[in-house]
Amino acid sequence: MLKERLSPAEEAAREQEMRQELAACPRILDLIARGPLGNPNAESVIYLRSPLDPNPVILSNEQLMGSVKAAENFFRREGIGKEDAVAILLPSCPAAIAAIWGAAACGIAEPLNLLFTREAIIAQLNAIKAKLLLAPPPGMPGGLYEKIEGLQRDVPSLKRIVIVPLDGTISFDGEVLKPDPAWRDDYGQSKDFSEADRVAVMLPTGGTTGHPKVARLTNRAMVASTVSSRMALDFRKSERCTITLPLFHVGGLFCTVANCLSAGATMFIPGPAGARDPALITNFWKIVEKYHVNINGNVPTALGAIAGVPVGDADISSLRVTATGASICPLEIERRYLATWGGPCIQQLYGMTELAGAITHDVHGIKPRPEAVGTRNPLVELAILAGGKLHTSPWPSPVGELLTRGPQVFAGYVDKKQTEDAFHDGWLRTGDICRIDADGFVYIMGRAKDVIIRGGHNIDPRSIEDAALQFPGVALAAAVGRPDAYAGEVPMLFVSTQPGVQVDPQALAAFVQENIPEPPARPRAVSVIPEMPVTPVGKIFKPKLREIAAGDAARELLAAEGLAKEVNVEAITDPSRGLYLRVNATPDKAEAAGRLLQKFPVKVEVSRTS
Repeated sequence: MLKERLSPAEEAAREQEMRQELAACPRILDLIARGPLGNPNAESVIYLRSPLDPNPVILSNEQLMGSVKAAENFFRREGIGKEDAVAILLPSCPAAIAAIWGAAACGIAEPLNLLFTREAIIAQLNAIKAKLLLAPPPGMPGGLYEKIEGLQRDVPSLKRIVIVPLDGTISFDGEVLKPDPAWRDDYGQSKDFSEADRVAVMLPTGGTTGHPKVARLTNRAMVASTVSSRMALDFRKSERCTITLPLFHVGGLFCTVANCLSAGATMFIPGPAGARDPALITNFWKIVEKYHVNINGNVPTALGAIAGVPVGDADISSLRVTATGASICPLEIERRYLATWGGPCIQQLYGMTELAGAITHDVHGIKPRPEAVGTRNPLVELAILAGGKLHTSPWPSPVGELLTRGPQVFAGYVDKKQTEDAFHDGWLRTGDICRIDADGFVYIMGRAKDVIIRGGHNIDPRSIEDAALQFPGVALAAAVGRPDAYAGEVPMLFVSTQPGVQVDPQALAAFVQENIPEPPARPRAVSVIPEMPVTPVGKIFKPKLREIAAGDAARELLAAEGLAKEVNVEAITDPSRGLYLRVNATPDKAEAAGRLLQKFPVKVEVSRTS
């Protein structure tokens, strides 16, 4: 029986536990060694080289943590000190985990986004002045090595590139790292409290190729994040948790990997590609049965895909917890997943890179509230900025931007100017529009940048998306603003379908019109696309959809004026300029095309064909 909320005594006990953990663990290494020290021979990692790998690699706590210490020793021999960065371009595998924590023990680890271009990787390495770069060998899926081959000439600080295999062994440049038993003495027992404020991990979090945004995370922030998730999600000793989010994302590195280690649970890695591997999705329930998975942490898009896979005769009774984050889980996807799984609820959480993970959670044993992302973590303070005024507890709050402060807040970006823009009177600005109810449950209304403004009317895209997801056959839905000469922008809806299902756009449009009570929110255009663009983590990537919407709107306007044949238009998102229209027209039509498109609230760049 789920309770409605935590009692004041339970909240006070959680706050006290957090204070004790922060006092006992000045380093993230002290926290993640907690579980392994309690049971060194228990399994720490189960690693599948692919989702259907019949011979998984299994490492004990002793083997993994000894390898972390061996990795630290390797980095120290390479001259890595507390201010030196080690960049890690590796998918999820035992060697990547050992490398990240080994680098964090003696220097600064930065796991890199695996989908970065070569230019973006170079910019990241120069921003952090990386001394070492770890990457897979040539010829591996994804071509990671091929993207970084020979880039030392473009990164003056880079001492060398270290090759790391993805076969489950832990070796650097052919040197097999022999587990060092000294980890038992060096991790879990530090009394150097100056380490709490040391930056030990950096993570990429947006920005541009020319000006990358890199978040600097202290040991204190990482410890607070990990303890919060462990308490809320009820990680238990010896249970198995899926590791499907990438290690360059806080959900992968802290909410699952660090949680498993600190609780003495087992990391189950069902392939280096995680939830991006179609074979994992189509075989998910069989894999849960075979490996007795207890905790499934995944993004909403992955849960939606898994929900479409029949359980069949698979015994999935071991699966006790499902948690999701990175973006809000639509109610329809939640309904589908619960109907397939049969569990009581999906625990939602909310956070960001700058917070080393989540700052709100649905707490295990507490009944989630529809569309909420739980309540605040212990020692986390929340505020709502609305109408120029800062609102704090007691709640409820008005709708406004969510701000936060507390031990989880990062130490700023590598670029100090970016840091200045991130805070308001000492509070970190999240950029998310929220409200908080009388019991402290947080509701994310949307990103400030995602709100569609139609003739001065603010539209929450989720109202459109939730309606579309109720239409049979729709798997994912996203609404964005489409440029409009009269209203500034109007809603446009994009959907992708469930495998093997066809959706009639006209029938979908009619359905959505009927199920959205607010007339301005009814989409002007509906598009069924083969595949929804997503980020490396699995969030729907709306900038790409805005490009499609802007291009369609421009071509429609040009066609209405008889200019479609003589004018070519392309919508582009530039990191420094934002969304703009690149127009190429015949000399006699260029001026007319440019003048016509100036009616849109989008920058226009016109060139003439020869």
